[in-house]
Amino acid sequence: EVLELKANPKATAHGVTIEAKLDRGRGPVATVLVQRGTLHVGDAVVAGTTHGRVRMLVNPLGETVQSAGPADPVEIVGLSSVPTAGDEFVVVCDDREARQIAEERSLKKRLLAHSKKSHVTLEDLFSRIAEGELKDLNLVVKADVGGSIEALKDALDKMNQDEVRINVIHSG
Repeated sequence: EVLELKANPKATAHGVTIEAKLDRGRGPVATVLVQRGTLHVGDAVVAGTTHGRVRMLVNPLGETVQSAGPADPVEIVGLSSVPTAGDEFVVVCDDREARQIAEERSLKKRLLAHSKKSHVTLEDLFSRIAEGELKDLNLVVKADVGGSIEALKDALDKMNQDEVRINVIHSG
């Protein structure tokens, strides 16, 4: 009310993925919040490292709609895979451009993950041996949607880890 925020409904749509899941009957489904523009059925969309054409839009009441304007939360059906919660989605002109952008992002993500792998140095090895009294608890976190996984991982990271160190080795 105070800021008097405005968005252009005639612009190409973009926004944020709030939640994503794999639905048995509909395939990958992403709940998104449109921040600018209007999202229509048939638009080519890129969300993080996934892409697709919007086959169906479902509003929070469960009704199928043809378009979603600014500040509207909707479920998108028609993506190639399940995006990550928090990814930004953008409408592009065609499927070919959407696929190209998604492949570039996935390549960057793989290169970044590959460069993050730490190499054990001699000093690091000795410090790990010296910490022998500190116990490690390796966890695999599984959930039905991506947003729940992020919330669980954040909660585990914030826990007191004086007696036991918590390592999330995999999540899905």
